[in-house]
Amino acid sequence: MPGMADLAAAPTLLEVLRLRARQEPEGVWFTAYGEPVTYGAAWARSLRSAAGLARAGVGRGDLVGLLLPTCREFFDAFFGAEALGAVPVPLYPTLGAAALGRILQSSGARAVVTIDWFRATVEEAGRGSPALKAVLAPDELEAGGAPAPLPDLSEDDTALIQYTSGSTQAPRGAVLSHRNLLANLRAILTRVGLAAEEVVVSWLPLYHDMGLIGASFGSLYAGAPLILLPPDLRNLRAWLEAITTSRAAFTASPDFGYRGCVRQFHDLAGLDLSSLRLALSGGEPVRPSTVRAFETQFGLKGVICPAYGLAEATLAVTMATPGEPARVDPSGRYVSSGTPLPGVEVRVVRDSRPLPPGVEGEIVVRGPGVMQGYLHDPVATKEALRDGWLQTGDLGFLDGEGHLFVTGRLRDLIVVRGENVVPGDVEQIVDQHPAVRYSAAIGVESDRLGTQRLIVIAEVRDEAPARTARSRLIREIARRVRAERGLRPSRVLLVRPHTIPKTSSGKIQHRRLAELFETGALREQILGDD
Repeated sequence: MPGMADLAAAPTLLEVLRLRARQEPEGVWFTAYGEPVTYGAAWARSLRSAAGLARAGVGRGDLVGLLLPTCREFFDAFFGAEALGAVPVPLYPTLGAAALGRILQSSGARAVVTIDWFRATVEEAGRGSPALKAVLAPDELEAGGAPAPLPDLSEDDTALIQYTSGSTQAPRGAVLSHRNLLANLRAILTRVGLAAEEVVVSWLPLYHDMGLIGASFGSLYAGAPLILLPPDLRNLRAWLEAITTSRAAFTASPDFGYRGCVRQFHDLAGLDLSSLRLALSGGEPVRPSTVRAFETQFGLKGVICPAYGLAEATLAVTMATPGEPARVDPSGRYVSSGTPLPGVEVRVVRDSRPLPPGVEGEIVVRGPGVMQGYLHDPVATKEALRDGWLQTGDLGFLDGEGHLFVTGRLRDLIVVRGENVVPGDVEQIVDQHPAVRYSAAIGVESDRLGTQRLIVIAEVRDEAPARTARSRLIREIARRVRAERGLRPSRVLLVRPHTIPKTSSGKIQHRRLAELFETGALREQILGDD
């Protein structure tokens, strides 16, 4: 297998795969749907895909959209594009034709690789994009023919365009170089210490940074076998069963995944998670209640490892120390996301001035994983990157030992009579009620009151509760929020499951939800009168 010196000297992710294929061709990189894929086979298929893309008119520097589910073909197309010197652009399958069309048009993608499920959507989306010349199926790439000579790529070439999740605004394409990508991977692996014999299990989608970069490329770099599952949150048991049967040491999920396991599984027969050394938690605020409940229910200790990151920083910015108990702030509301990864600097600022420990402000980041900028958007790039510091738009504070506590989003902040209210604080209170499936807190301007009103929207487990049960639940939610947060919600709405809009990574789209509330678009989802 490749020595650490060889991997450390690799200038591109493509070279990492080539080294693995050359020195360990029969080593298994990942298994998907029961099919093991070796490094050698992944490399050979990538070269055939590169030839297929070239035959379709794709060349160096062209953007290639990938609208594919979790499957072997995703990696064939991804590394096939890189082997041409083209730039892969993972796309969310959940996007509608209009949103996808905006991305295709603004990015100038030359081709899209997709499957029959999504082909009609892609073709409809591509009608307003003159740059788009080919919509290709994976089997069209497989018949690519003789591989073209590999281009001479450097660490400063673009590795991929990573679209943001769009939690507070329209998705933007973060331009990541191979230098960005490998620097962040190396920093993450230095912190987690993933060994080649440790199995990784991931259900995270490949179009999202945690699933693609953290799990898939992290496994590739470390030489650790990866088990890939489809991102089906309706069947979380498959995730836990895969950990049990493979004796996996590493997995990852946003907080809601672990929370779902606690709620769904009271019968633990056949489940044994004792092999887990590290369960990374990121993508949304980590709740103290989730950490305690998950580890208690499955007999674990110090396994959940909180982390903080964002697409514009490649993936991870801070991470807790594996094996240590979660660090909770004195208020009991926030879990630390750890300390900065090697080579990364983190500050908390207000009006560009660093704040002392314990004082909340905007989180700004500097380090080798910070993006080159937003694709074709110099104005947004200038706003986001100031003197080398990435303005994250996230709120948080540092403690005296440099541990970061993320408290919310700057743009999601609710201001009620001059008091700042972080939506996550309210949501954590409401979500603890056994009748609530998921909740969101939003602020809506009131000209009459001259301040924002706090609105709580709660998805219920029972879609047809009796009127008395609805009234009781509404009163109980309002009482809990007032007792624990000191504010009484202006309104509490009970809605059907899956009403609250979320990003591809599961983050609540608070601004979108506020728009739906104000325009009356939620009316049909509300259960009875509030």
